[in-house]
Amino acid sequence: MRIVNSVSEYLQYLSSIEQTPRTTYTVGCFTLFRGQANSSWTLSPSLYRQDLFCAENLLLTEIKHVCPKEIQERRFDTLVKMQHFGMPTRMLDTTTNPLVALYFACESITEKASDGAVYAFPNVPVSWSTDPLVELIMDFVFDYYPEKVWLDQMLEHAKIKYASSIHRLMPDNIDSLLHYLTIPAFAVMPTKTNERIEAQDGAFYIFGMKLRSREVSTNPGTLGRVYYNFDPVDIENPEIIWPKAETILVPASAKDGILKQLDLLGINERKLFPDLTHQISYTVNAVKNHMFR
Repeated sequence: MRIVNSVSEYLQYLSSIEQTPRTTYTVGCFTLFRGQANSSWTLSPSLYRQDLFCAENLLLTEIKHVCPKEIQERRFDTLVKMQHFGMPTRMLDTTTNPLVALYFACESITEKASDGAVYAFPNVPVSWSTDPLVELIMDFVFDYYPEKVWLDQMLEHAKIKYASSIHRLMPDNIDSLLHYLTIPAFAVMPTKTNERIEAQDGAFYIFGMKLRSREVSTNPGTLGRVYYNFDPVDIENPEIIWPKAETILVPASAKDGILKQLDLLGINERKLFPDLTHQISYTVNAVKNHMFR
């Protein structure tokens, strides 16, 4: 674990990360960063933190009926938009800009007394949002429920839907489908569909599931059919997501100084949150700080 007390120390750490650019039709290679205001918090998406894992499909079904005009052509873009407006999802925000992550490790007013943390994931494979793997996971998110899932049905649909996929080996049996569904977390680069993603150089980790049990049906109408039950995946440390992950600790005593340094570099609320509410908030705070020095 590295400890940094200033932006300069942080930048010195960053210079030690060797970049390995690599791109294919479905995957690029990026270094991702995640800043958290409290170093004791686990890496977990809001859907899992709020114990809404089993309500995922229900939330989306309700939104589709209540706000049909907000549904995007591609399901992943819909999930990104829903997360942007506050709906809990299985996606965890990250950024390709290390200074943005450092800002989020320091900016929380309620966590000023806590040490922050930046998690770095060097040279991690990042799927483009058009990757069929992303589409497959979205199929589960939007169409299935994690209790008593009939995966044979999902597999047959997937074979038809992705029959023409040539750049990604798609599942052709239950074991390979389970492999995709139980990846702890994989990174996705979104299209720049909103100003905040662009301003924050945003990317995401889509969190997976863990298989809890299998059940063989004894009902006459479905006799012998195998159903699968899933739980949300547990990420006890960042190495579970990416073996080369590193943790940078930001002491609580250093947060205010780092925020001032970041402001000089243009990394602040006004830059990262382009909406009017945050523009006004930044302006008001800037005036207050100027008046009462």
